[in-house]
Amino acid sequence: MLFGIIGLIFLAVGWFAETVKIIKEKRSKVDLKFALSYTIGSLFLVAYSVQVNNLIFIILNSLVAVLSIISLVYSYEKTKK
Repeated sequence: MLFGIIGLIFLAVGWFAETVKIIKEKRSKVDLKFALSYTIGSLFLVAYSVQVNNLIFIILNSLVAVLSIISLVYSYEKTKK
């Protein structure tokens, strides 16, 4: 379980730092199609994590889903300009 927590922390910190950068710049360099597929995949992984009742993956996938939604929003905004 310790390895899972450590992995969770590293992934969350990386995603959080990138999301803060996206918000500050008010744009995402991520392609809209990739952002959309990543967000959908993340949401399915949240559902699966809940189904198998794995707390580490529930937390990790929930964080990634929220942060990928933010990236998706900014990727979408980029295409509107």
